[in-house]
Amino acid sequence: DQEREEQKNEFKKITYLNVKISMHKMIAISKAKLTEAQNIRRLEQKVWKERDVDSIYEVAYVIKFGHSFVAKNKNTIVGAILATKTIQNEIYVDDFFVDRKYRRRGIGKKLYERLMQVVKKEPIITYVSHKYEESLRLHKKLGFKIVRRVKDPYGRGEKGDWFLMEKN
Repeated sequence: DQEREEQKNEFKKITYLNVKISMHKMIAISKAKLTEAQNIRRLEQKVWKERDVDSIYEVAYVIKFGHSFVAKNKNTIVGAILATKTIQNEIYVDDFFVDRKYRRRGIGKKLYERLMQVVKKEPIITYVSHKYEESLRLHKKLGFKIVRRVKDPYGRGEKGDWFLMEKN
């Protein structure tokens, strides 16, 4: 009985790993298209659970004039990174998100790696809230350093610290 139970558990582990690996292989990173602006915005609203996120026009602007990439599972957008160049010639990541169902699979890392590949050696900056520990860990793992703590960087009356982070 115990041997059979161990075999079942081993089978479950192998099945889980196979599903995780196959899901990872299905994710493709590509340059965002203007026609995807509405779907990017919908996912952004779903992830941040708020209506007050970038408008479709802001998303379209960043797609057209910035550096924007999406992660897709087949034809469904499951993550995105939206970035623009500042007047100080830094790449500012305006937004970065992955659908909760697809997290912890390396998708965020892949989105950032594509951005870094395109912008080459240009410095990248972003704000990360203290609330998003996973995001802080990922940014540090990717080589971002905390430049300083900032209160309410977007002037929305938000509580708690944000970190201005930079990768040179």
